[in-house]
Amino acid sequence: MKIVIEHLEPILSEWIYYEYESSYKIAGDDLLITGTKIPGLPSTPKRFNEVFDPSEVIILDPQADRKLSREDLNKAKAVVIGGILGDHPPKGRTKLLLSDKFPEAMKRNIGKYQFPIDGAVLYTKLLMENKEIKYVFGLQIKCNYRGLENVIELPYAYILICDRPYIYEKLLNYLTRGLKDCRIYFDKEKIFMDIENSVKT
Repeated sequence: MKIVIEHLEPILSEWIYYEYESSYKIAGDDLLITGTKIPGLPSTPKRFNEVFDPSEVIILDPQADRKLSREDLNKAKAVVIGGILGDHPPKGRTKLLLSDKFPEAMKRNIGKYQFPIDGAVLYTKLLMENKEIKYVFGLQIKCNYRGLENVIELPYAYILICDRPYIYEKLLNYLTRGLKDCRIYFDKEKIFMDIENSVKT
């Protein structure tokens, strides 16, 4: 089973590069990035449908009617994740750029919230490994800038690892460049847990 990220942004920005690098650290040889060649990462300029038969893949789409399950993973050769930086509110670009173009592919969601690219990879990897998935929605990064508090809002879902939201260190450094004394905050009273394709809070 491959986890495929189909690069769909017009450029390879620093932010999205860190998402891809993080995804490789998570999935290792199970990862393939399609649509662009990136030195040092498993990638190809070919589109995913040039590597896999679309009828044998699952496209992760927040607008899909059904939630991804372990049973689904057993039926597919790859899970395709859109290489798109999320909008808030979401604009449905995965449906427009992927799902609608490949009607023969299975479409699944991983919950009602939008995950970062590496978060979707981590979710899929944990599901493949039959592991518990816990996540929170919405992070605040509070930093100091010249004596004033600066707040960075990240309105996405983040997987919890050892009760801490997973955010790649290089991406965190990129987002807080020039700021000091940065700390991550989230609502510890609202943690979601996926068990056997159901969600509990």
